[in-house]
Parts: sequence; structure tokens; C-alpha cells
Amino acid sequence: MWTSSAVLFATVFFLSSGKCDDTKPRAAAPKRETVSPQWRVDLRPSIGSQPLGLVTGHGRETQAKPHTSLWFLDNNTLAVTFVTREAEPGLSSRGQGAASSALRLRAVFLDAATGKVLRNQTWPADTRFAGIVAAHDSKFVVQTGNVLQLYSADLTVIARLELASAGDNDWHAYPSPAGTSILFVATNLRTASPVPWVWVDTDRLQAVRSWNETQSGWVSVSDHNIAMTTCVWVYDCKPEIRVRGLQTDWKTVAGVDRRNPQRPQFVDDDTLMAPGNPSRLIRADGQIILAGESPGKCALGDVYPSSAGRRFIVPSCKVKGAVATLDVGGYELLHKLFLYGAPFHWPSYAIGVNGPPIRGLASMAVSPDGLRLAILADRWVDLLPLPPLP
Repeated sequence: MWTSSAVLFATVFFLSSGKCDDTKPRAAAPKRETVSPQWRVDLRPSIGSQPLGLVTGHGRETQAKPHTSLWFLDNNTLAVTFVTREAEPGLSSRGQGAASSALRLRAVFLDAATGKVLRNQTWPADTRFAGIVAAHDSKFVVQTGNVLQLYSADLTVIARLELASAGDNDWHAYPSPAGTSILFVATNLRTASPVPWVWVDTDRLQAVRSWNETQSGWVSVSDHNIAMTTCVWVYDCKPEIRVRGLQTDWKTVAGVDRRNPQRPQFVDDDTLMAPGNPSRLIRADGQIILAGESPGKCALGDVYPSSAGRRFIVPSCKVKGAVATLDVGGYELLHKLFLYGAPFHWPSYAIGVNGPPIRGLASMAVSPDGLRLAILADRWVDLLPLPPLP
């Protein structure tokens, strides 16, 4: 049985005024489906070395989980990247510097229909902060630190762009759902000072605009808008979700629960998913499309749109192994998937997942046509078929 909160979220429909409008179609409960992996692939033979995580902290460094990326280059091709090390490095700060020559960015390209490995590719990397950061029309952008390269489907370099040095910061990439724009922010969680922002057109791999601004929370972009959850990292104030265009000022479009701020995510060029309680789908101008109790989330999950802008997935996890009396936190298992289809008035499907348990969810990717979902957990990739479009 699906939880009452999931059904409630699927059936509650609000307008921006907060009043019911009988001229609008009534929300329907999502169709219930169960899917099993079409294929599962162990990438360890293709990767070889142990994947490396980012190194965080100053003085006493801590290695985070492996830095990976997962992308559909088109409906039929899937790409996964890991950062590995060829030899034992010397001492370095933040995993860079003298150890840079030993690092490699490894990419595995898979046939999305069969899971067959089509090609392995290795690039030198001078940083652990490396991976594919956007894909569009079979082309993709690879970031290694402050260097960007645009590749064609046959791995030919089309263009190269070098961002200015971010100093002690890292250039974090925020791609649009369509993959045609990327916002790079020199994120620094230790200060409230303005940092560099650079807007890049991926088709030409050219910087369209750059400016300095304070980043005080999570960021998401579409091809024409930027959203940010304010006052999360560096301020003691009431957080809000604000939206701006490249040529317009910030506008507050939603409030945020201070106790449980969540990452906003554009699902198409003008629609923003704001998780939390309540979860909301809102337009860039602040109009509410849908609001209701959250169906649940995964701590390491997110909202995953298709590049065509017609569908997106919200994963829901359940916690196993927690023992409150022993202060044991347990671990997450993927439990359900909520699939939304345009015009996003309610979830189209509530999908149960069969097959081997998917633990410690790392990342997901939805194919451009919205018919396939890839899940990367540890060094395994699962491909789930999604229900057909209405």
C-alpha cells in the first residue's frame, strides 16, 4: 500500500491564491506501477582503480564520497565518470598541487538499451573536482577544475574554455535541465563575501556573462532563470527562494521552512520544484502550480528532470537499520519513485522498484524522452524502464 502522505500529495491541488477553482481539472491519484531493472552493470572492471572523493577541510582533511557524474548524452547513450589515481601521490592541499599528475578522469559509455560498454575513455586531471557537467544533443561538457572542454559524440574536442582561477574555492557547475546553459559559481561556504559567477552557453562553450555576488544557499538554473535558496549557509535569517533572470533583479517567489530548507530545482525553463513541507511546484514568477505534503525524499537524492522538459522524477527512500536507543542512524534504501509529466499538475505515476536493493543513492539521470531512468549507486548502474508517455 502506498502511504497516506503520498496519496495526499498527489491529490491536493492549490492555486496561487490558495483557493479551490472549480474551473480547473481535479487532481487524480497517481497510477501505481512497479518496475524492475532492465539491466544492471558492474563498472569495477572498466574503472580499475578505486574512485576518489573530494578532499574537504583545512588542516585536518577529510575525504568525501567518490566524485562521480551520470548523464544521458542522448536517448541511447549513457556516460558515467569517476576520478581515480594512477600512483601514490605526495602530500598536497585539497587533493591537488603536486599530486595532480597522478589523477585521471575515467569515463564509461554504455548502450542504454542493453548496458553494453561501448567505450572507455581516460583523461588526465589536475584536480579531483572533475566530471561531465552538462549534456545536450549528444555533445557533452567535461570540467576539470577551471578548465572546460566540449566534446562531440565521437569524443572529438569541439571547444575549450578556461575559467579564471577560483583560488581556494571550487567552480561548482549548475546546468539547466535542457543542458544548453551552465552557471558556474566559485562556491565558498566559509564566507558571506561576494564570489564570481559565470554564465556559459554550452553549444558554443562561451562565457555569456560574469559578475560577483554572494551565494547564501543552493542554486538551480534554467536556460533563462536562476533560483537560489537564501540564508541557508552563511546567514541567521529567514530563508526564501528567490528567482532572477540574467538581466533582471532577484524576486522572492516562496518562503522556506528554516528547520528544513531544501534545494530548489528547475524541471523546465519556467517551472521550479521546491521540496519540503509543503512541497511546491511554482512558476518563475511565483505562481503556485501544485502544493501538498511531501511524499518523502532521499538525503542524497534530488529532483531529476528530462532534458526535453516533459518529465521529472522525485525519489523517495526509507531508512533501515536505525536504532534510536543506541544513536545509530541507519541507512537509506530507494523505496519509490514519483514520476511527474507536463503540465505537472500532479504525479503521473507512483512507482515501486523491484530488484536488488539500491542503497546509498548516489545519483540519477532521466533520458531526454523521459522513458528511461539510470541510477548510479557505488560502482553499479541500474537502468529502469519508465511507463510510457500519456
